[in-house]
Amino acid sequence: MEEIFMRKIINASIIAVIFFVILNFIYCNLNEEVFNYEVNFIFSIPHLFTLKSVPLPLGFILILAFSLGVIFLAALQALPALFRTGAMKARDKKIKMLEKELEEARLHGDQDTLNGPPVDSLPPVNE
Repeated sequence: MEEIFMRKIINASIIAVIFFVILNFIYCNLNEEVFNYEVNFIFSIPHLFTLKSVPLPLGFILILAFSLGVIFLAALQALPALFRTGAMKARDKKIKMLEKELEEARLHGDQDTLNGPPVDSLPPVNE
């Protein structure tokens, strides 16, 4: 199951890179006024510190958000597979434990009680 999770993440990453390259090519070939509005991100806690990003073009932010969304979607789809894998491992562990107990019971227990009553004590079958 972990292979499936990794395969989904790798495929999503490849798709995201391809889309990023294609959309970035389109973005770079548009005129400067279409997506070139610069955006500054500011995070401030008064009297402590202020973080400010470099100016980023709006078009680049949109392309990056789309690409990261593709990867995030693949990760969300893979989460149920991870939980299923954990449940399957727990179930297999329980099965092995019960098989071991059964084997110990067969070795140390009374063979007559495990195998049922002897054939001589059964009532005759009328046909």
